[in-house]
Amino acid sequence: MDLFFRIIGACIFLPFIGFYSYILGPILKLILLPGGLLLLLLILGKEDGIAPLIEAFKTKTKTREGIKT
Repeated sequence: MDLFFRIIGACIFLPFIGFYSYILGPILKLILLPGGLLLLLLILGKEDGIAPLIEAFKTKTKTREGIKT
């Protein structure tokens, strides 16, 4: 009887794990990651949140003077 309950439990548990891993997980990542980042930027404000983020994504090119040979 214990083996029967283990088999039934696995048949119920494994599809939910697959559903979460391959369907629900990516959908939640698409929603929660940008939302959390926006909330963090809202809390930090313009000087501490948005300005450093913009500065981090700016492309910086190296000049000849900065390269030491």
